[in-house]
Amino acid sequence: MKLRRTKLRLNAPKQLSSFLAYANPKYQAEWFHKVIADYCQQLYEGKIKKLMLFMPPQHGKSEIISRNFPAWALGRDPDLKIVGSSYSADLAQQFSRAIQRTIDSEEYQAIFPETYLSGSITERNNDATTRGYLRNVDYFETVGHRGFYKAVGVGGGLTGTPVDIAIIDDPVKDATEAYSATYRERVWNWYNTVLSTRLHNDSRQLFIMTRWHEDDLAGRLLKAEPDEWTVVVIPSICEQEHDGALNSPRHIGDALWPDKHSLQKLQKQKKRAPREFSALYQQRPTIEGGNIVKRDWFRKISLAEFTALRFREPMHFYLDTAYNKKKQGRDNDPSGVLAACRINQSIYLYDAQSVWKEMPDLLRFLPEYIAAHCGNKESVLHIEPKANGISVVQMLREVSTLNVTETPVPVDDKEVRLRVVSPRIECGRVFIVEGSWNDDFLDQVCAFPAASHDEFVDILGYAINDLYEDDDDIDYDNINLV
Repeated sequence: MKLRRTKLRLNAPKQLSSFLAYANPKYQAEWFHKVIADYCQQLYEGKIKKLMLFMPPQHGKSEIISRNFPAWALGRDPDLKIVGSSYSADLAQQFSRAIQRTIDSEEYQAIFPETYLSGSITERNNDATTRGYLRNVDYFETVGHRGFYKAVGVGGGLTGTPVDIAIIDDPVKDATEAYSATYRERVWNWYNTVLSTRLHNDSRQLFIMTRWHEDDLAGRLLKAEPDEWTVVVIPSICEQEHDGALNSPRHIGDALWPDKHSLQKLQKQKKRAPREFSALYQQRPTIEGGNIVKRDWFRKISLAEFTALRFREPMHFYLDTAYNKKKQGRDNDPSGVLAACRINQSIYLYDAQSVWKEMPDLLRFLPEYIAAHCGNKESVLHIEPKANGISVVQMLREVSTLNVTETPVPVDDKEVRLRVVSPRIECGRVFIVEGSWNDDFLDQVCAFPAASHDEFVDILGYAINDLYEDDDDIDYDNINLV
């Protein structure tokens, strides 16, 4: 333990991640805490100027960024001018108190003796140089230097305050504020007329947020200046193997901090409020009702009603393959399969599933899936002829009796293709047969292009284009739904 403390003491002035454990011996850092600390250090060193970190609530982001990072940064450079803000002045003041306690500590003074505050419990208190340096809950100055820390609530003033590092820790308190267009506009105006006017050419900005709404402060900034921000997204449930570029130890479906927030707990939260879970825990907010496609555009029908209505209409199947694991950053994307049929002028989506299967397992799965979902000799399996799809088509024709065909090769990107078919959904001619798969399907389609995966988006477009292939002359803008 003594050797470990000695090593931490040597590394703490140079590494924020070491400082966390040095300043608080009881601190237990998870892998993602180190990721956050490393990005903050890059910001301090000027390698990053604008950083956004999106994480679920209660995962320790404020402990690192709002309580420890400012103290460490002032230790490295006591001339820094830092502003820390949050949704309320009270919370911003709590962060300020924590920073001051850290700076006053013996551990801190042992590694950063040049950074201290007026009124610190140190022999230097008797030094006349401490006189005249301000220190209160809203504002404190570093003795003998030009640096300071100012705490302010969103909406508060910063007149005459130059800023080297601006930290915003959750500018939104709760759902009431997040869903209020008036409040979102107030935050946006404060950022543009107060905070941003205090920045200079070398200023750095650090936002840590739990995403509530597509139109929140982060959403507006990323829309206005997408290329200027470094964005780190750490969802509560892993959606990419090893969290993509973060190279984490997680696999798809793993909880972020299982000792504190188990997968079972997270899944219950998702079941209770899927839309809020997508925003708060997965950092994928969607526009109310949907982005390109709205949830209420889809009409619902019970399984019993559909069964009575369908009679002998053949069920057709649409596949988007993604079993190849070689594409960097998109490892373990699922394949998507959809069962759908057309009855008169309407399309009925019978079932949709995401499956993580490589070639042999996928070839065994498809005949079983089709047989279990009303497939017969008239059913056709449509597969996009991209690299993986061509292989699946060839193999299925060799090892099965399925009617397999290739969908037309797309020439437009996914967003354009979804916008093209969206009027067919909006006019009320696409039904969803009620089932346990509905929420996952709607969450992805309606969140697109903000969703982490898009296999359902692809196969929905394939199905609509195929089943309406002979009806291109229909005027969907003026269709009579009666």
